[in-house]
Amino acid sequence: MAIMDVRYAVRRAKEHIGELFADEHIINVGLEEVSFDEESTSWNITIGFDRDWERKDAQPHSIFRPAPQRAYKMVTMIDGTGEITSMKDRVVDLSR
Repeated sequence: MAIMDVRYAVRRAKEHIGELFADEHIINVGLEEVSFDEESTSWNITIGFDRDWERKDAQPHSIFRPAPQRAYKMVTMIDGTGEITSMKDRVVDLSR
């Protein structure tokens, strides 16, 4: 059973992502999925975001701006302490 409230865990993961990618001016940060691993007593939280600089590559006068390619990161956090133990790319299969 989790000690930490899921809302706190998600907020902590978003803050962590925001701090790590602050220089990249990420936008549209949002929760994608969350799970709690009873065996390791840790949270696995996937956060998605866009990088604004990917959109700036479009022609300046074009009305058709490419959609930014969304990045997904899975943050693993120890329950109770909130310590982040890892952050990995979360590969999403969009072909389905």
